[in-house]
Amino acid sequence: MVKTLRRALDTVNVDLQVSSSAEETLHLLNRHKYDALLVDCDDVQHGPFVLGEMRKGKSNKSCIAFALINHATTIQQAFEMGANFVLDKPLAMDRTTRSVRAAQGLIMRERRRYHRYLVNATGTIIVDAGTEVPVSITNISEGGISIECARHLDERGAARLKFTLPGARKPLEIKGEIAWSGTDGRAGIRFQVLPIAAKEALEEWMEKRGLMSDGAMFINATASA
Repeated sequence: MVKTLRRALDTVNVDLQVSSSAEETLHLLNRHKYDALLVDCDDVQHGPFVLGEMRKGKSNKSCIAFALINHATTIQQAFEMGANFVLDKPLAMDRTTRSVRAAQGLIMRERRRYHRYLVNATGTIIVDAGTEVPVSITNISEGGISIECARHLDERGAARLKFTLPGARKPLEIKGEIAWSGTDGRAGIRFQVLPIAAKEALEEWMEKRGLMSDGAMFINATASA
């Protein structure tokens, strides 16, 4: 089974990490961000529990989930547990590959949202009553940006950013919310209003820098399966 999954995931350039117990799986899910989780719902003890706990967590609650079932779990039950895709065992290579490729778009979308790319750029942030403050950008993702500036920013306050990404020709103007703020001038901005042109420019910029080329896929199954 693991060999079939590796071959299918190789077609979309996703690595496979194998865990053989629910305890180990939960430990890793609490400490790492995964593109997708494959859960053996029938032959691994507490497999369905792991799937439910993943959906309750923070780092991987939006992770793309595959449920591997035999007879004990129905397709409907698998979806009710939180699975996005269901694979019948024994795994068939062609169907597994089709399912993985169908999930690829969802995986890439989540990766763009959460992957933080270190960047050295400058821009401005407009806060309060139009006050414009110079900022240094430290990292960026499709969902937000981390900055450094010379003043403390009010957490949960509205902000308007204007910056140019390295190698880009046009500046991006994005509205957001100050998600967190430190006394040292560091802050995280969560994007709220992302114009279509800015979204496309950001996606293209990240794709060119290889943000969507690698990934980690995790399976809750025995390594000898």
